[in-house]
Amino acid sequence: MQIDDFASNLRLLCSTESSVSAVCRQIGVNRQQFSKYLSGAARPSPSNMRKIAVHFGVRPAEFMLPADEFESHPSVAGKLVGPSVTHSDRDGFESAFRGQTIPLRRYLGYYLSYFLTQSWENSIICAIVRLDEVNGLIRCRSLERSIDPDDGSLYLSKYDGRVAMLGNRIFVMEYQTLARDALVETVLYPVGRGQLQYLRGTTFGITSRQRTPFTSPVVWRYLDDFPTLRDVMRKVGRYDINSAKLDPTARSILLGGHNKGTD
Repeated sequence: MQIDDFASNLRLLCSTESSVSAVCRQIGVNRQQFSKYLSGAARPSPSNMRKIAVHFGVRPAEFMLPADEFESHPSVAGKLVGPSVTHSDRDGFESAFRGQTIPLRRYLGYYLSYFLTQSWENSIICAIVRLDEVNGLIRCRSLERSIDPDDGSLYLSKYDGRVAMLGNRIFVMEYQTLARDALVETVLYPVGRGQLQYLRGTTFGITSRQRTPFTSPVVWRYLDDFPTLRDVMRKVGRYDINSAKLDPTARSILLGGHNKGTD
């Protein structure tokens, strides 16, 4: 890497922020040391390079590009769309969802989401979730499909949202796009250190038609290998908590290790 290119590229990215001091606070790097990076007098350690890359949503290797190539690179060019983005916009709510492509890249893909439901007694809902990258943001789309066990009515819900990783927690904000009457937030973290197959946490929200908010523990199971999307969709629906078809790990986490189903 040419240090001059790196310094130039870093200065360019910093020009999209409210101030260099704010960048240093958010990244967790000493202001004096950061100034050396900007001037080309020093090169970041691997640890600080990762912090800088995560903050700006740019791969560390992309800092190796010549300055003119770096400015036109897709991951950078979108950040330079100038005066329409004000400082207040950069520091406001939307800023939480920018620069998330690197920390969340390993979480992209399909999941089955399991949570308790208040609509039917002793029931668990299984929904399908997809995380993908769109225009530099991490998007979440989910589908719930349930059949009422009493009258056979079909209930369908679709959600569209955005995802951010703050610390070691994944925050998902979703809007109900069919009924257009609910916002839902889900907060997740890995079940065990170093494994991504299961994420656990809490989901909560409220509709415009109800006063009482909904909340439930939630488990996401990563689908690293499945035949077809049609096969996965067959798993979406309402389950009795003792159903042998339920993922046993998900059920155990939801019920706190108690009331496990029979096989």
